[in-house]
Amino acid sequence: MTFERYFKLSSYFTIGAGFVAIAATGSLNWIPVFSFATALIVSCFIDTARLRERIPVWFLNCLSIAYLVFFAVDAILLSRSFYVAAIHLIFFAAILKLLTLSKNRDYFLLYLISFTELLVAATLTVNLIFGICFLIFLFSGIQTFILFEMRRSNTRIQNKINIRPFVAPRDLRWADMELFSPFPVRLLSATSIGITLLILVVALPLFIFLPRVATGFYRQPSGKTQLVSGFSESVELGRIGSIQQSDAVVMRVRTSLPPSRTPADLKWRGIAFDHYDGRTWKRSNPVPYPVPIQEGYFKLEDTAYGPELMRQSFFLEALSTNVVFAAHKALAVSRETGFLARDSEENLFVRPHIQRKLSYEVISDTSSPNPVLVSDTAAIPANVAETCLQLPPLDIRIGNLAKQVTASAESKYEKAKALEHYLRSHYSYTLELTGAPGSRDPLAMFLFDTREGHCEYFASAMAIMLRYIGIPSRLVNGFHAGDYNRIGDNWIVRQYHAHSWVETYLPPYGWIEFDPTPAQRLYHQTAFVRFFADLADAFDLWWWERIVNYSASSQYKAVVSLHSLSDSIINSVGKMVLHAYDESGKGLSWIVSPRAVSTPWSVLYWGIPLIFIMAMILVRPLRRRILNRIRPILYRNRPCLYAGSFYSEALEILSEHGMVRAPAQTPMEFALSLGNHPVGIPLITLTRLYNVIRFGPPDAAPRSKKAEDLLQSLRMSLSD
Repeated sequence: MTFERYFKLSSYFTIGAGFVAIAATGSLNWIPVFSFATALIVSCFIDTARLRERIPVWFLNCLSIAYLVFFAVDAILLSRSFYVAAIHLIFFAAILKLLTLSKNRDYFLLYLISFTELLVAATLTVNLIFGICFLIFLFSGIQTFILFEMRRSNTRIQNKINIRPFVAPRDLRWADMELFSPFPVRLLSATSIGITLLILVVALPLFIFLPRVATGFYRQPSGKTQLVSGFSESVELGRIGSIQQSDAVVMRVRTSLPPSRTPADLKWRGIAFDHYDGRTWKRSNPVPYPVPIQEGYFKLEDTAYGPELMRQSFFLEALSTNVVFAAHKALAVSRETGFLARDSEENLFVRPHIQRKLSYEVISDTSSPNPVLVSDTAAIPANVAETCLQLPPLDIRIGNLAKQVTASAESKYEKAKALEHYLRSHYSYTLELTGAPGSRDPLAMFLFDTREGHCEYFASAMAIMLRYIGIPSRLVNGFHAGDYNRIGDNWIVRQYHAHSWVETYLPPYGWIEFDPTPAQRLYHQTAFVRFFADLADAFDLWWWERIVNYSASSQYKAVVSLHSLSDSIINSVGKMVLHAYDESGKGLSWIVSPRAVSTPWSVLYWGIPLIFIMAMILVRPLRRRILNRIRPILYRNRPCLYAGSFYSEALEILSEHGMVRAPAQTPMEFALSLGNHPVGIPLITLTRLYNVIRFGPPDAAPRSKKAEDLLQSLRMSLSD
């Protein structure tokens, strides 16, 4: 590859890294992204210098002035954001320079624009794609600026002195004094990789040990805030149409229990509703109150009913809701939320995080209730009975159906299970909502007319039917557990995992979950697609958890882990040294003991290696044959050492027959002095091969087969 081609390739990687970083933030629409990408590709294949010569200067000036006017229109009317309009202006300048590249200052300006784009991307998000773009920019930028300085210095010399350039295309060679012919691409690439790794190695301790300051600014999401479909802070029935589902990621969850030990119906509870007006579910008392901090956590409960405690680490995208999600039943939430509030229905809230991601931990009691321990006689708290037994005027058939389905059930728990089973087995799940628009009783229409609906209809039906038979209940909105990522060991929760279910108050457990919705359609992927999707998601989560979300607490854990690791290494090395000392002492005592020498096995144990070593030293043919076998392997990538090895063996063979090279003789002079001897011809050929390999190009092939054949010819000439 020529210098100019390599310089252009490296420059385009540097320029493209900044463009991809800012395009991946999702803050721009497709028009500027497509325009810049097109200009980048087109400029690779056209003669931009010739195009620049053909375009008049006045035209470029007029075009620039016109865009400045458009910039004001863009900021006020189109984008309605000075920030986005400024990015569009940067893209315009980059496109103009890409299509008119002709001078060194044009390249330098594009480098500055790429660096500016990288900085702008850092203010918008620091996702995994940004990290990859940064590494590409770092590597390509190092070698690009080296090449740029060589190119600029070369141009400056040509302008001052009338000499030929020292970096020239391959088809403009003169004499043999050209400095780069061809250009050493591998050497420069290896140098750039080494410098990049050195920078990263030096920067890594700084990243780990420097004090953490405000990092919230860099927790911004990639793209826009997620408007979570299927999840809202109110539920309205009776709407007609098709529910659109999205595969956008809402959150990722890592649990302390493996999938084999987690509940089969694991869900992430979001928000519960206790008031139903015949059409809409709402919260009767939406005012939350702060949760106190105890022992480093926001403590929610004092006791747990079972031994199955599960720790969950949540990584939420920037959402349009400030609800805290957790597995039922949440006992404590980590302080990473900064603030936590809870209302009368045990819903948890943080401060709005529309413009940033959120991470926190939850400890939940996921133990399954024992039906035998459920009490039908225990008193129900007054506040629960007041809000969660409320019923609006509804179709009388709903109450009659509830009593009919639960007639054979004896306990309240069995009645709830009977209603759950009935709804699952007698109704169908669908996302296509039909019926009469504006129906006064959408729940009755679902139960007796359409007999199909989505999860909110099933959950609403069970909750209201439970209230008809005197069991407190409420509707809950949240998400299914999601898709398990085996590579990242986490659950991926998407918008189409949004779900509604029922919580029923049954003493002494309190609120118990029931899900009357039939099994829903699963989203299948091929194993190939699933593997790479899980791999990308695992990298993304690692980047967010270990890099972007690296806080002071994470720093403290890293320092403690490093200290523990160093102590472990020191202890392990100490034990190994002591073990080696003890074993060596035992070995020496066994060697010097009379029994070790007197036993028959000791003669074989020590005799065979000793015989082999003596044979290697004394029997030269055997030694040479072994060396001939291993020499090509030992000196595979070191031709100079290989040449010295087989030439030294040739001199040793000749010295055994009285032919010794004088100190003042060169190898070829010595070979020519034996020209009349039978060994003269093979020695001259061997010496020429030695000179070619020893003093030739560094990448010359060793030619091991030819060298061994010539050594064999030399031995045969001396044996005749």
